[in-house]
Amino acid sequence: MRTLDQTRGLLTSVETNYPGAYHPELRYLTVGSRAVQGALTPQIGPLLATASYLPLCGDAFAAGDGITPISCAHLDGAEQRELPAFHISFVPGIGTRLLGTPWYGSPELLDGWADFLR
Repeated sequence: MRTLDQTRGLLTSVETNYPGAYHPELRYLTVGSRAVQGALTPQIGPLLATASYLPLCGDAFAAGDGITPISCAHLDGAEQRELPAFHISFVPGIGTRLLGTPWYGSPELLDGWADFLR
């Protein structure tokens, strides 16, 4: 159970205004990751994930992409895929690229989901 809306009201608004918005006649794809396990550690990635996962799903020690826990990434009824991705590959605000950090749109991960668009 989510304890607060970390999306600044967006997630709550969607769930309130569009409950059951899944349409079985449409194809859906959700893509998530288990690349970062939330943990109380001096390492910044797992520590930030912990702070993100707790309000989103109620489990600080879940697995996810560093921002979104895997339990929140998938829509019931959608085709669900998992990739070894991180939520972002740059430092927000300053835009610095984190070399070697694959995100969902990285060329090496596109084959894991782009076929769905065909």
